[in-house]
Amino acid sequence: MSNEEKMDEGRVSLKRRRRDSEDDEALDNASGYAELDGTEEEEWTEYESEDLGFEQDIETHEYHISGDITRTVKIRLFLTEEPEFKWLRNLVAECTCDGVVVATALARYIDRETIRSDFWQKMEVPSEEMCVVTFDVFDRYGTVRTKYKDHPVQRGAGVWGNELDYGPLLLVETLHVKVPELRRRGLGQEMLSLVLEKAKQLCLYEEGDDKDADHFYGSIEAFEREWNLHAIVSPGILTADIRPQLRGKSAEERLVTRDRAQSGAIDFWRSCGFRRIGASHCFAFSFDLHHQSRALTAASDFDPRRSHAKDLQDEELQAIYETDDSTDLEKLEIERLRDALPLHYAALTLTDQELEAFFVTQSDDQSGWNRVTNSEATLLHLTACEFKPQSTRWLLDNIQHAESWKAARDINGYTPFEALNEKLETIRTRRQLGLFSVLNLADRFEGNPVTAVSCLSFLLGQNSSGPDIARLRYGCTCGRCIGGYISARMSCSLIFQGETTYDLLQDNIENGSSWVNLNDFKLEHLDAKVRENLKTNISLRIGFANIFQIAVECLQANIPPTAENLQWRCRIRGEWPPHTRRYFRRAGTQMGCRAVLREMFDAAEQQDEKAGDGECQRILKTTWSDLPTCRNDHEFEFVARRCGYGDDSIPLAFH
Repeated sequence: MSNEEKMDEGRVSLKRRRRDSEDDEALDNASGYAELDGTEEEEWTEYESEDLGFEQDIETHEYHISGDITRTVKIRLFLTEEPEFKWLRNLVAECTCDGVVVATALARYIDRETIRSDFWQKMEVPSEEMCVVTFDVFDRYGTVRTKYKDHPVQRGAGVWGNELDYGPLLLVETLHVKVPELRRRGLGQEMLSLVLEKAKQLCLYEEGDDKDADHFYGSIEAFEREWNLHAIVSPGILTADIRPQLRGKSAEERLVTRDRAQSGAIDFWRSCGFRRIGASHCFAFSFDLHHQSRALTAASDFDPRRSHAKDLQDEELQAIYETDDSTDLEKLEIERLRDALPLHYAALTLTDQELEAFFVTQSDDQSGWNRVTNSEATLLHLTACEFKPQSTRWLLDNIQHAESWKAARDINGYTPFEALNEKLETIRTRRQLGLFSVLNLADRFEGNPVTAVSCLSFLLGQNSSGPDIARLRYGCTCGRCIGGYISARMSCSLIFQGETTYDLLQDNIENGSSWVNLNDFKLEHLDAKVRENLKTNISLRIGFANIFQIAVECLQANIPPTAENLQWRCRIRGEWPPHTRRYFRRAGTQMGCRAVLREMFDAAEQQDEKAGDGECQRILKTTWSDLPTCRNDHEFEFVARRCGYGDDSIPLAFH
């Protein structure tokens, strides 16, 4: 797909509510289910002109295509590297027949463990396709989004679990048989088979043997898990393939054409052993012959529910946009509700106060309240996701069927509570900038909006105060977060770092200069003058070390380790001599606490299984794994900021 076409399709898909984004992605149908026009060779030539690096490990294969005349296709298979992406290698297949390029493939072999701590940032850069897959399937640390594993609807067929969270990835980005008469002859499958086998051999080569597995990975199981290769694809079609067939056609005819081409692409990948990841747009392939996805037939694989009315409306909007690209499609879509669903239109356009008053005027009319949008959203879905607590509460208090709407699922399988949480998760983590750039907001999260929290509370039937509200505000999913934001596992990790560091700081504490030099990296957040004072004042050294122990005591008492709480804990300890208070007087309470807690948070992050090297979890083992999981388990910067120890040097944007 040319850059211009990608930009055109990108504008539309961002303004629409991304019905089937794979329709417009350049992950091509290798079996050729659509007719070609003369533009495609130019598109691939344009792509070929990009510098994929020096060709390595070249293989040559032959594939014989039977027919009236048997034709022999030569397949060159090779690796390339891109110097700016040390964690990425390209697997390229190029097919020629009589000296002419007739088919091409590109797959990306991704060393996920190398980039796990910056997964979103790294994966967004090489190509738009990598960006699309990354944000559709994975969280910021490169693990599959929880909903695709646990949600009753979004988990799909349920054949994919935590195994997709670890190991290298092979992203099949392009697979394209360019010549129509060579399609449906097995060439696409042959190319894919060669690419998958080469990726498998590359993984085995890099894996090496397991003689040091216990030392580096903690166990043979962990070693095998981190070298568990999976392939991923987001099936799509080239817009150029079907564009000639769409011209002058009705919306219904356009939709049928687009669906037929997209279904053909999906059928091809399923025939190759790929199965959908939950309800996402992406499919995965397991190299393990005994994996449960291998036992799932193509016919039994999951397909997300669709609304023909919604799809038809999107196709109509697409046609309008192609005629006038200045059209505000989102506004036009909402306007179409004005006459068909006036209550729902009001829910999207009026302020909360205006909407409640409007509902009151319509309360005697029994029609319309129980109707849903083309996306099967109830009024409760709309008021909650628009952060309108007054209207949400009014519906629950005054409309007979509103209580049952709490369990109603929209086309994506979300209840109103789940739909609102999904929206809040997006707001919490990222913001779209332009067409293919994303602003990472995760570390700057300050809490969910108060209006959204009120809506969540009403949907759960809770009071609008207390610890439960704090947990809703800060995204807690375990129900045990201290202050609503420090999860049980986060607390465990911080306690481990605090206790370990306190013990280490006792070594040679009598020798000031030697102690400061030995612990230099643990003192990096202290003011330079205070660090100098530590060399000559043992009371300050003891006080500094004590803060680690006091922070542990706060966490063990389910108290956030803020500067105020640490100072309070110090007072009730009744220390004598008062080393900690002397340290506070010299370093300052806020800065003195920050120097210690920032070190605890940084160390915990560096040894975390997602954000770092996993040393903490390897040591703690069942102590950690037996604790409940939570959305906030690995959000170290967010929790540090909530405690008052944020790092303002962290950049917001990546490109």
